[in-house]
Amino acid sequence: MKNGIIAIYLAAGKSSRMGGNKLSLPLSTCTIGSSALRTALSSSLEHVLVVSKIADSLDWIDPSLFCSPYSSQWSPVVCDDAEKGQAHSLQRGLHAAMSMNPKGIMVLLGDQPFLSRSIIEQLITVYNHAHQGDFVAASFEETPRPPVIFSPRVIPKLMKLQGDVGARKIFQELEGLFVEFSEARDFYDIDTKEDYERVLGGEWR
Repeated sequence: MKNGIIAIYLAAGKSSRMGGNKLSLPLSTCTIGSSALRTALSSSLEHVLVVSKIADSLDWIDPSLFCSPYSSQWSPVVCDDAEKGQAHSLQRGLHAAMSMNPKGIMVLLGDQPFLSRSIIEQLITVYNHAHQGDFVAASFEETPRPPVIFSPRVIPKLMKLQGDVGARKIFQELEGLFVEFSEARDFYDIDTKEDYERVLGGEWR
């Protein structure tokens, strides 16, 4: 194994604030959804589980990612009840990840297209070599942000989340470490048409 870290790439959102599937929107040479996925697949992550909703054709994923060497580094995971909220997509991914006996599980979002490989690698390094707690998470302006790596021992707590709630809610119940980063661009998430227009215009905040 490369480092035992399995990633869950959450890509099953409703995109209700966008009015359409935001992951399929063009961005530079690919799509919003393919951007961070390509970054993840280019990192030292052991494997990436792409969690999508029912009937998602995955046509937002760049064709090159279905070919070698990328094709062996990720697997699709369908969440039957994704419409109930992000917690359900997360839990579907956790079930799949735990079957791979991971050393840690990283949670990534499909709508953070500018996330850098260096952030993924720094979090992996800290988790594997400098910390023995429940999690290692990125932070920007002293606020927790994805990605985050969870220890398998906290999965039971994550499985209790409900509705449209991410893992951030339980940080206060866990013992972990936040790694501060300084580039806003890395954590820019695209939720609305206005967000997308700002990105196309070269604005990140």
